[in-house]
This record gives sequence, C-alpha cells and structure tokens, in this order.
Amino acid sequence: MKALNDAVTKFVENISISAWVIDEEHTIVYMNSLMRDLFGDLSGHNASVIYGGNEGGKEEARSQGRRIRALEERDGIAEVLIADVPFRRMSTMADLGDDGKYTLELFEDISEQKLVHTNMTRALAKINTETRTAKNIQHSILPIDDTYWDTIALSSLYKPAEELSGDFYDLLRLNDDEYLIYIADVMGHGIQTALVTVYMRERVRANIDVALKGTDELLATLVHDFNSIEIDGMMYVTMALCKYSKAKRELSISNAGHGCSPLIVRNNGRSEIIPIRGMPICTLAEDMVYEEELISINPGDRLILYTDGIIEETDSVTGQSLGAEGVRELAETHHMYSGSYLAKTIMDKSGSYALISPKDDRTIIIADILS
Repeated sequence: MKALNDAVTKFVENISISAWVIDEEHTIVYMNSLMRDLFGDLSGHNASVIYGGNEGGKEEARSQGRRIRALEERDGIAEVLIADVPFRRMSTMADLGDDGKYTLELFEDISEQKLVHTNMTRALAKINTETRTAKNIQHSILPIDDTYWDTIALSSLYKPAEELSGDFYDLLRLNDDEYLIYIADVMGHGIQTALVTVYMRERVRANIDVALKGTDELLATLVHDFNSIEIDGMMYVTMALCKYSKAKRELSISNAGHGCSPLIVRNNGRSEIIPIRGMPICTLAEDMVYEEELISINPGDRLILYTDGIIEETDSVTGQSLGAEGVRELAETHHMYSGSYLAKTIMDKSGSYALISPKDDRTIIIADILS
C-alpha cells in the first residue's frame, strides 16, 4: 500500500465529516479520525471489510461491529446505513499526481435530517387529513340547490380557490312567514378560516329570535358572538343578510362590509343594486349600529348574492374584470333563464378573467321568489 503525502492526509483529516481514501485496488489508504471513530483504523485493508464483499471481509467487519449497507444511490450520492444510522455517502475520483488515482468517499450523518423529514412528513399527513375533514364539513353545511317551503328556489355555485374556503351561505325558515338568506366571506384561507365559517353559521342559526327582530340587530349580535372567542385580531367577516316576508312582500337587507351589494332582478328583467353599507364583523365593530333597508319584492323576482371573487378576478394582460356591472348585465340579459343556468353563466364569465387560476374564493347564490 502506497502512503499519501502529508498535504493530502492533512486535507482529509481536516474534513468535518467522516472520510477515507481508497486506491484503485479498493485498498483503504487513509481514514480521518471521524472515520476511525466509526470503524477503527482499517488502513491497508480492502474496502470489502466494511462493505462485506467477501466472507473474510464480513467476519472482520463483524469484529468491528459495524458495516456499510447501501440503501439507495443516485448521481454518485448514496444513502447508506452504518450501525442502523443513516449516512449520505459522496464519492469523487481524485488524481493525486505521483501518488496515483484514488477515490475519496465522504460519509455525512443525516440521522437528524431524516428525523426532521419524518416528523415533517407525519405533520403534513396530519394537516392533509385535517384539511380534508374541514373541507368535507364546509361542504356539508351548505344548503343544496332545491325549492324550499314552496317559497324560494335556491341555485348556487361555490368554487374555493384552495382546499378550504372563507365563503359560506345559508337559507333558513324563521317562521311560517319569514325566511333568512345570506352570504358571507371570512378573510383568509386555511383551517382557522374554515372553523370560523362553521362557527359563524352556527351563531346565525342560534340567533333566529334576534333575526325576527331585524337583520340589523342580528348583525350586532353576530359581532358580539365573534368577539367572544379568542381569534386573530386582524380577521374579519363580511356578510349580506336578507330577510324575506311573504305577508309583506318585503325584503329586509343589512350589510356588514360585504363589498358585493345584493342585486334584485325584477320579473320584467330590470334590476336594482342595493348599495347599503356597514362595518365588517370584527373587533372594531363592537358598538356598530347597522342599517336595515326595506325593499319590496314579489313572486317572480330574483335575489342575487355573491362574493368579491366573482367580480375582482382580473385579467393580468388586459386588466379587465367582470365587476358588479358585468354581473348586473348578465343577470338582466338572462333573466328568463333558470337560476342554475344564470349562476353558471356568471361563474364561467368570472373565471374567464383568470388566465392562470382564481386568486380568491368565488360563490354565487340565486334565490327565486316563488310565493
């Protein structure tokens, strides 16, 4: 076995991870101190002592108590086990001039990296499971398209930008005469936002007695309920609330910061945007007094509610978006069509402005007044 010169051995010794040098006959020429800590000094032995390439080598390796077991190799980098500890092995050929050609092999302990990766993989799997569960719950709480109480025909489309959405809506019977329909948008995405959508829906249903008094009072109560839980102070909810009275042929409307004003399309195709405003449901709205506007509405009329993703999706090339007037124009043009057809028409038109993928949740509900 030919010895390496002092400069080479000093270089290998100063490498911060385990390393050795092997000659063309696979003889171990030099091991740095970290490599000797793993296997003892095997200089002069064939590498098969550790790799177990022959029976003699295996026996000698067993006497050292350690062997290298290859798991996977790609592009000259392999993952190996040494005494059940994962290492990354990196090999490179070195021409050392008069000293000849050698292979330098480096062994980096990656057990901590593997542990972190395993923990992250488990955490990600847990998050994915929780996300799927939250998504299923979100979908399950939305009312299905149908005719309700022979009074309102509901048509809707709901397209989250991500797995979980901040949009939600509902249709409730308050008594034999009055019905509540609303749409809401919780700021943000993710599990916390999804939980808030479920919580706020439950709070609306728990306050039916307040809704009977007025949509303005219901919003004030929802602000109190929202602020009764510990939540990110930057989070807020926008909501457009509408209460229909069959006896009065009247729609009561209140708005908590919902930028998409309710749209009413009359039986003759003419439309009205109801531009009522109010502060979003948030920590700053505790003493907010909301307005309630009364609008006449009759069988054959149509109420359209939607979230801002419908009108704000913008073509990055032209800068154009559907906008509220675009929704209004489509609603008037297609007023003779079914609610489901109109909802799809508006949703498709909104989506045409997203050249890559929608940036926000998009939801539209259409309530046709039947009686």
